[in-house]
Parts: sequence; C-alpha cells; structure tokens
Amino acid sequence: MSIPPASCELSRLTIPSDSRYVGVAARYAAEVARLIGFDERIQDQISQGLQLALSALIQYSFEPEERAVLDVSCERIPAGLKIVLRDKGLPFGTMEPGQGDAGVPDSRILHLRDHFDEIFFNNLGPEGKEVILIKHLRDNALADYEAACRLEPPNPAEASRPISQAAAGCTVRPMEPSEALEVSKTVYRTYGYSYAHDYIYYPEKIIALNASGEIHSALAVTEANEIAGHCALSRWSDNPLIAEMGQGVVVPKLRSQGCFAKLTEYLIGTARSMGFAGIFGAAVTVHPFSQKTALQQGLRDCALFLCLVPPTVDFKGLKTEPPARGSMLVQFKYLGKPQAAKVYAPAQHADMLRAIYANLDAASIPQICTPPADVTNEGESEYKINLIRSLNFARIRVDRYGRNIVADIRLKLRALCLQRWDVIHLVLHLSDPMTAPLCRRFEELGFFFAGILPLGLASGDALILQYLNTFRSATAPSGPPAASPPIWSPMSRPAIRTPPRSKPGLPRIPNPDKPEPDSKFEARNSKQNQTAI
Repeated sequence: MSIPPASCELSRLTIPSDSRYVGVAARYAAEVARLIGFDERIQDQISQGLQLALSALIQYSFEPEERAVLDVSCERIPAGLKIVLRDKGLPFGTMEPGQGDAGVPDSRILHLRDHFDEIFFNNLGPEGKEVILIKHLRDNALADYEAACRLEPPNPAEASRPISQAAAGCTVRPMEPSEALEVSKTVYRTYGYSYAHDYIYYPEKIIALNASGEIHSALAVTEANEIAGHCALSRWSDNPLIAEMGQGVVVPKLRSQGCFAKLTEYLIGTARSMGFAGIFGAAVTVHPFSQKTALQQGLRDCALFLCLVPPTVDFKGLKTEPPARGSMLVQFKYLGKPQAAKVYAPAQHADMLRAIYANLDAASIPQICTPPADVTNEGESEYKINLIRSLNFARIRVDRYGRNIVADIRLKLRALCLQRWDVIHLVLHLSDPMTAPLCRRFEELGFFFAGILPLGLASGDALILQYLNTFRSATAPSGPPAASPPIWSPMSRPAIRTPPRSKPGLPRIPNPDKPEPDSKFEARNSKQNQTAI
C-alpha cells in the first residue's frame, strides 16, 4: 500500500510584517486554491479570510515599528487546502473560536469561521506561534489528492467486479497505523464527506488518536486482507463511563456479507472489556441497515435527532430525490446491570420516558419523581456550547441552572439562529429537580423533545431537546425540508410526527427594564457566559 509523502504540493511565501503585503499573500493563496480546484466564489472567500487573519495577526504580534516576517504556507491535503501562518511575535493567550475573547488578538479572528472549515491556534515555544486555516474541497478531493501525490489511483472497475465466495467473509481486528490512509479512502469513496468527526479524512489524525487511546479503530478485512469496512469506538466527552460507536462504513461491493454486524459485535466486546458502563451509536435514517444491525446486537432506541444531517452530505449510492435533511436515530446498550436511579421527568414527557426506559431495560426502570414545590435555581448559570460546522449544528449543554438560565438560553438561541446554525440541541441533566419545571420554559422558546442519552452526563442521564432553525422565509431558504425518516424499530415510529414549527421570528430578548412573567426562574438581565460564541 502506498504511503503519502510528508507534504504534497507544499509552497511557502515569506512576507514582512507590513499590512501592505496582506493582499499579496491573499492573492497567492487564492491562486493555489484555484490550482487545487476551488471555484471562484471559494477562492474569494479564502482570499478575504486570509486578509482578515493576517491583518489581525500583524496588528497583534508586532509593535508598529518592529521589523519582522511571517511565513504563509499552502499545502494540498486530502480534505482540500491547509494554510499555515507562522511568526515569532507575541504569543497567544487561551484562544479558541467560540470560547470567549481571552487571548484573542483581534475580534476579526472570531469571524474566520465564516471563511474556513477548521481553525487552530498553536503556541510553538521558541519557534513562535502558528494559525492553521483549513478549507474543505467538497467534490473529489481525495481522488484528486491521490492523483496529485502519485498515490495508487482507484480502479473504476473494482466496485462492480464480482467477489468470490472465499473473499466474501470478513474478520475483524484493530487497525494498523499503516492502514490509516486506506481507511480515509474507504470512507470517502463510500460516503463522501459525510461525518461530523472529520478526523476520518486525515490519516495522520487517525493514527494519533488511536495512539493516544482517544479512539479505537477496528477493521473488517477479507481473507485476501482487503479492507471491507471500518468502525471506531471513542470515549464520550460528556461522561467517560460510556463509549460511542461511529465512523461505520462498509464498501459497497462487500455489503450484505455481515461485516458491519461483526464490527458492531467486536466493538461492544471491546467496550465491555475496557470497563465502559454503556455504549451508543447514531444511525442515519436514510437507510435501515445500521439501525437493524444495532437492534440485533442489543442496542435500543433512546432519541431521534430530526434534520441533523444536511442535504449536502453525499451518501454515495443512497441518493434521496430531492435531497433533503436527514435524521439520526440514537441507540444505546447497557454493558452492565443498570442501577435504578431517580430522575425528574417533565410531566409532559413522563410517559415517553417510561417507555424509553422500559425498552432499554424493563427490569431497571428508574423512579420518575416530581420535584419539590419549593425547588429554586440560584447563583450563576453554567453551560457549554459546542459547534459542529460540517453539520451546521450547535449543542448547548447546561451544567448548572442559575437564576438567569432561561434568559441566557434565549439569548444564545437567538445568536445561533442569526448565525444560521440549522439545528440546535439543548442537553439537560435528569438528576436535577429543576429540569422538570424548566423544560417547559425552554419549550416555550421553540425547543421540543428529542429523547434521552442514558449516562450521557457525568451527573447521570441526559434529556435532549432540539430546535430546528430550518424553516425560513422564501427570501432566505435553508434547503429542502426534511423527508419523513424511515425508522426500522417499532419503538421509535410513534415519535415520527411533525415537529413544532419554529416561530417566524427569532427568540425574543427580554427587556431589562421590564420583569418577565415568572421571575422565579428568570432574572431581568442575562449574564454573558464565558463559553459564549
């Protein structure tokens, strides 16, 4: 198997720390983008974004009269174009897009995500610092990368060539580092850029994540040692007691051979041997295969995420006409005996929660409790916002209900809607008595029930609400409406109903000079959370 060179089509431009040279560097990057295959619109987007970044970087890093240089390098990568800006000026503070403004050299930096798909800020010690900007090339990027880097090109006849019975079976084993490139190629050729965890398109990232133990990649291989499929196990970031199965793919010519079932069974066994309390996966509803496999392996439905997959996702060989936003069915399995717990279910969802818990494990249904009448939420709210650009998806996890929590969430929801994030989830902890009364307040903002994730938070089970920002006026369409998702499990079919339509206007901002109707749960002013975008 061919291994790619360390750098493919790498070029570098060195400019003085003078704002007059910003346009020169931008034209250089735009021309590289053209050579790679980006259209004129994206070339302009890259040029404008780079001018934004360089202007802010020069202003932040150097004194007005200081003489220094910056390196601007452009490299072709499997996903598209990587631009690296390096200098030996003032180091960064703590700085990540969406994490407040601590250490940000210029507010313009926070708008770079309008121009690039991935942004990284790294301090390099004595070597200075760097900003990495990545723009994805959506069509045929990996195939073009292979040709440009003189890798072994795909054989168009391979997919249609009949396979022998001897090669049809598959076995499952851990991935070897030398196979990472083939995994990226397999995922791309089968599904295009379909996954939110886009590390799968970077062989070096797959190797590093497996080496660190953050993920465990498993391969299904034929007797001829040909890769038939891939799936990965990763520790869930909100609670390390459970694991997520993802990046599951089987090459088209080897489907219906039981490879995906073997991958799922192998990873369940791996998760159990590693001491995880549970395992879950999110199956796309564009086809029933992954849903059926999970059900056969003992996973059970617990949540339905509507419209989460954008219509631009290319499920090769599984086209929808017309393209529509796709949904995902979340399925969970306890790997040990669940301890019956106490949850504070909102009254309007109590029956559905009992049904979900009974379906997961009929012998260990938690106690559905009514919160005390005098329960209150005091102090400051704590929450975290995660943004996934590839899905145009935002996730708000509430860690603590403060006195301003409803006003805070209203403000964040309004900001996310204005920035045109299509789907927004709100994650609440069911072990907190305040979840029951506050759930209805959040639903008044336009959120509606999605389901639960058992052990989804460090505090216990997570209640998940969803908001669809996909119903816009004719002057600002967001793409085709969602199609009714095909659900295989009888458990989830009753949940397929028309979701509450997002209100025509954006969530209202409270008037600081006028009390809200229920000041018990919502103060007049909203505190800006440190994780605000």
